Amino acid sequence: MRPFAALLLALCSLPSLAAPPSLAPLQALAKHGARVSALVVRLDSGATLASLNERLPLTPASVSKLYVAAAALHQWGPDYRFTTRFLGTGPVKDGVLEGDLVFAGSGDPALTNEKLFLLVRRLAERDIHAIKGRLVIDAGYFGRIACATDDRCAARQASRNAYDALLSSAAVNFATAEIVVMPADRPGQPARVKIAPVSIPAIEVVNEVKTSPTGSGWAVGIERRTEHGHDVFVARGSAPAGADPKRYWRALGHPDAAAASLLETLLAESGIHVEGGVHIQHGGNARGRTLARIHGQPLWLQLRRMLTWSNNFMADTFTLDLLRTTHPPPLKLSEGGDLLTRFGRAMEASSGLWGGKDTQRLRLESGSGLTTSSQASARDLVALLAGMYRLPGLFPSFLGALTVPDYTPVNMLKEPRDGAWMHAIAAKTGSLDQPHSVFALAGYARLADGHWGAFAVLINGTRKHDVPLGTAIDATREALTPFLQK
Repeated sequence: MRPFAALLLALCSLPSLAAPPSLAPLQALAKHGARVSALVVRLDSGATLASLNERLPLTPASVSKLYVAAAALHQWGPDYRFTTRFLGTGPVKDGVLEGDLVFAGSGDPALTNEKLFLLVRRLAERDIHAIKGRLVIDAGYFGRIACATDDRCAARQASRNAYDALLSSAAVNFATAEIVVMPADRPGQPARVKIAPVSIPAIEVVNEVKTSPTGSGWAVGIERRTEHGHDVFVARGSAPAGADPKRYWRALGHPDAAAASLLETLLAESGIHVEGGVHIQHGGNARGRTLARIHGQPLWLQLRRMLTWSNNFMADTFTLDLLRTTHPPPLKLSEGGDLLTRFGRAMEASSGLWGGKDTQRLRLESGSGLTTSSQASARDLVALLAGMYRLPGLFPSFLGALTVPDYTPVNMLKEPRDGAWMHAIAAKTGSLDQPHSVFALAGYARLADGHWGAFAVLINGTRKHDVPLGTAIDATREALTPFLQK
């Protein structure tokens, strides 16, 4: 047999090699007009497993929050807690504070009713029963924050959502109000609608919700409008008789005024009377002697809440907290975006990928992703993920804050409820519908060979070629599944 024929026979007798996975479903979207950037890498070697326009900068939406989480862990570490204080500007004599009681907002992104109640109780433990001066809400830690995004600017006057909450270092409950709707026992009767946990003078509720027949389903809409500095929540629709109460969250028009009203109410319920009224200030540093303090949730837990629920208020508050470590107030959210941009570029240089060359076009205007002018590529995001993977002191907290579809309550990724997709990825999603459709997904994966991988997919529609959210998710799932551990 001739040598060439023998070689050909030998090659033909070898076992066939499976073709490597591809990103064909994403390529199909790009072919039909979508803008797509995607990348899958193996983290131990840095090898690229698949890519599609990986350097193309696109709108990242809420995957921007990955930069916030990583930067916060770098700055403070997983166990850091924000501290909120009551300060007194005068001496305490016979249970009377002869001065102002200052609520010093420190920018805790997850300061809630429960923590505020605890702060008031700790003040009451000092046997203080009267404030001779004012209750001062000091939001000067950030100063006045411009609304910055279209959604937030509109929310100063009206809102039907929670995602567009306004920013303040003294805000409580994510700058939202919790509205509870409780159906009556019989159809035709008015439902009950109230603010939780207590009614406060700063918020008015208009109840136009009727009770409908049992099993008829919920059809309640709640809108907040702000009139002459006063927040009015209007609830309309119907709620089924016999159903459990349902809770809604809506952005406040004046989060500082709501915090003041809530504090004044909680102080009164604890037997502490404020004689001098309420004052809100945004300039200068809060001064006085610490009378009571509370510590917030550990950072690792706050980051999980931020990423799991894609909380825009938390993300941009963290961004301002990071900026506050080097900048005096008043702060600008865009400057916080600059900080995150510099951090992201530094992470690429230290990621160990592509020789550490900084060739990105990363540009973040905020941490939340509400700013549609932000730009990131799949390469930018994978570099961040790779950099965090190489930090053993921070990586467990960063990974633990991400969404595993089978174990976290995020509906976007839960259908269909089977396959490797459900358990082999830990990721952050993002989506927008203005000014064009956006879907983004970035995170870590257990690869088919058991090793760690990182991936990022960004899909932007255009004015001429919109990509429905379900279509984008299905294409991403189909593209990534062949890389995943079964």
